[in-house]
Amino acid sequence: MTSTNANEETIHADLEAAKKGLEVLTKSSITELRSFARPPAVCLSVFDGIGILFEPSKAKFEWSDAKKLMNDQFLYRLVAYDVDTVTDEQLIRLTAVLARDECQLDRVKSTSFACYPICTWLHHIVAYKKTQQYLAQQQTHT
Repeated sequence: MTSTNANEETIHADLEAAKKGLEVLTKSSITELRSFARPPAVCLSVFDGIGILFEPSKAKFEWSDAKKLMNDQFLYRLVAYDVDTVTDEQLIRLTAVLARDECQLDRVKSTSFACYPICTWLHHIVAYKKTQQYLAQQQTHT
């Protein structure tokens, strides 16, 4: 097995682990999130990331937009999301969101049980896409 294949397998395994992490979310935890009239900054930032992936044309993703996304299909849409469709522009925007203090995993975990697996999933998407870009560059230089 080449190191490229090993790297690809590793990033796919990481992505699958992130999807599996979403399984801790329940309808009641999503309902709890939806019930926030004024969610914590952590939740707003995590859903800014969700907005970048699911509604990339929106310049500003509002909490009302997030609430609309959190319907009965929300968890399915997260798990089924095709990360290979993430554009370079989305990756840049998502990386900037996840660099915020509110999106640091330890802070998210201590603030919102429901947002933590979603934020972890977003971090894994960024790692996956960046590794994919790196591997593509390596192949061009060989």
